[in-house]
Parts: sequence; structure tokens; C-alpha cells
Amino acid sequence: MLQQLTDYELVGLQGDFNLSDGHAYHDINDSFPSFPSRLSEIWRDSELTKVNIAESRFKIALAKLIGSETLEASNCYKISPTSSNSIDLVAAYLAAEAPRVLLVEPTFDNLALLLRRRGCKLQSIDDAIFSDLYRTPELFSLLDLLHFDTIFLVNPNNPTGTVIDQKYFGLIAEYCAHRNKVLVLDTTFRMYVINQYDERAQLEKSGCRYFIIEDTGKTWPTHDLKASLISYSFSCAKKFEKIYDEVYLCHSRFAMLIFESLFDLTRIKGIVPSIQTPVNTRHAYLTKQLSNSIVQPKTDRTRATLPLEWFELKACSRFTDIDIVNYFAEKNVHVLPGSFFYWSKKKPPYTAFRVSLSRPELKFQASVDKLKSAINHFEEDYMKEVSDVLA
Repeated sequence: MLQQLTDYELVGLQGDFNLSDGHAYHDINDSFPSFPSRLSEIWRDSELTKVNIAESRFKIALAKLIGSETLEASNCYKISPTSSNSIDLVAAYLAAEAPRVLLVEPTFDNLALLLRRRGCKLQSIDDAIFSDLYRTPELFSLLDLLHFDTIFLVNPNNPTGTVIDQKYFGLIAEYCAHRNKVLVLDTTFRMYVINQYDERAQLEKSGCRYFIIEDTGKTWPTHDLKASLISYSFSCAKKFEKIYDEVYLCHSRFAMLIFESLFDLTRIKGIVPSIQTPVNTRHAYLTKQLSNSIVQPKTDRTRATLPLEWFELKACSRFTDIDIVNYFAEKNVHVLPGSFFYWSKKKPPYTAFRVSLSRPELKFQASVDKLKSAINHFEEDYMKEVSDVLA
């Protein structure tokens, strides 16, 4: 039996029409056709570059891309192979220093799995409360009633698309500073935010203890070669760096310099045309194909153009999301069930599923067409079953 979202992703990777995992598998030539020819040069460069210099070049290139002078000037950072590795390392720190964690829900379930495995005690907090600045008093009243050491946010959130307003985020950082709470921010879908801001500047200004987790795997299609930057407040540095050094000596120089090059190319071309526009094009195809079906999109795309969409079945009470996803899998098309994003298991059976957009154009369109056919067949079978019950 499949017990977590990663299980469904692994099944999807073996299928012909895989829209399950959110990894970047689209064609890099669509945005950066000159990049593959640079690889041999980057390899030679990495052989001649010391690890600390490669780390610095990676960090500076990323800082310039996202417009963070705070990151560019910081010495409190480490680079790990994947965002899951980064979350695991931060979880190890939290388990020792601030183990009672408030984690947003819904969100991808491996965050909860990694935190619990390290020994953190989790409570859920509704992602919707972070969607609007006017909910600030409601949030702080709620936080004052809860017993916690850390608040773990995902911005933008997967799969809801919630983006925390800049002013709202600053107020949350100040709250954490005044009450000696740790703030952890997962920004693995950062490049899809329409109006970015420098979260580190606000966190540093507030004086709170913090971690920010960055990622490349959801954005640049490098055949699962990734790099994840973890930045943190000086107050967390000594203990966190000891944890990091116990697990990793360093990350690959070749990987770091690959992404330095990709960051530079993205900055020159622009985040919108190179990253967001292709996603919007695929999203338009997806929603158009499914527009007259029994599903409706529900990801908030007003502040972020996430490379995914969350769909819910209209007026369907006889089937769960697991039933639906398994039905699609029988038709050889793979998506993720919505209920697993509710990691606390407090929600009832749910009729939503998530579709990834990060696929090569022709493969993506073929998979969407296959999904449309599966939905149509599901609707026919569902209506037939309802008719049989009513007969």
C-alpha cells in the first residue's frame, strides 16, 4: 500500500504519463539552448576551484538573481545536495533546540515525515491564515494560545499557492523575535513568485532565529542534479554548522558551478520569460483541456505561477482522492492524491489531486490529453454508478 506522496511519485516515474512529482523535467533547451555546451568548460573550472570559492560563487549568483543583498553579504550558509537533505539537517537542529514545531497544512508530507523522524513534535496550522495581511490579529491571537518553539512556513506553499505578503511576513518575524521563537522558511518554489522580496533582510532586522531553505530542483531541469542552500541567523550558526559538518564535508563543486551558470543565464534573460512564462503556457493548456470536465482548478495563482495545479472534483461524495488517483493510474496516467498534503491526518477523505507542469512540451500535452481521457471515463463510470444506485 502507498503510504506517502513519495511512494506515488516513485510509481509515477515508472509510468508513461507522469504528472505526479514536481521535479523539473522540462527541456532546458527551451529557455537556455546554449547551456549544455558549457558543461565541459564548467567541469574544467570546477577542477581548478576550491570548495569554499565554489560555495561563495553559488551563493553570490543566487543572491543577485533573487535580489538579496542580505544573502550576498552573509557568511551564515551551507549547501546540501537536495532540499530534503536541507530540511533533514534543519530538523536535526530543531529537535535539539526548538522541538515543538508548528507546520503549515496542507503542504507536501515529506516535511512532516522528516521533522518527526528527527524527533520534532508537530502541530498543524492552517495555511489559509497566511493568505491575507488582514488576518494578522487572528494569527497572533492563535499563536499566543499555542505552545510551540518553531514555526515552519512554506512560501509559496505547495500545493495551495499561498504567498505571504511582505508586510505580513515582517510582522511574523517580529513576533518570533519578541517571543524567542525560531522561524523556518521553505522557499523551494521561490522562482515562481510574481513579486519577490528579501525575506532575509526582514528576518535580520527582526533579530529572530531563522533558517531559509532554497532549492534548484523545482526550477532548473538538470536531470536531478541539484543544490540546496540553507541560510540561517548567526545565533543558530555554531550548533547548526556542527550538525552539517557531521553529515556533509561539502557539496559538489561541479554542481555548484553548474547552478552559478544557470543563475547568471536566468538573471540575464529574466525570471519571467525563462521560468514563469513557459509554466503559464503549460498551465493554460492544462486548464483549457480540463475546462469542461468534472474537475476544477483551485491553486491560488494571483501571487505565484507555481509549476503545478491542484484540482478538486465537483460534487463528488462517493469517491476519495485515493480512488480517483488509483483509477487514473490504471489508465497509466499519474498524479498525486490531495489527502496526503494534510499530513496531520485530521482531515476527512478528500477529492483533490495535484498535477505537475514541469515536463517537456510534447510529453506534457500527451499526458494532459491522457488525463483528460481518464477523467472523462471516470465521469462516465461515476454517473453510471450513481444511476445504478438510484434505479
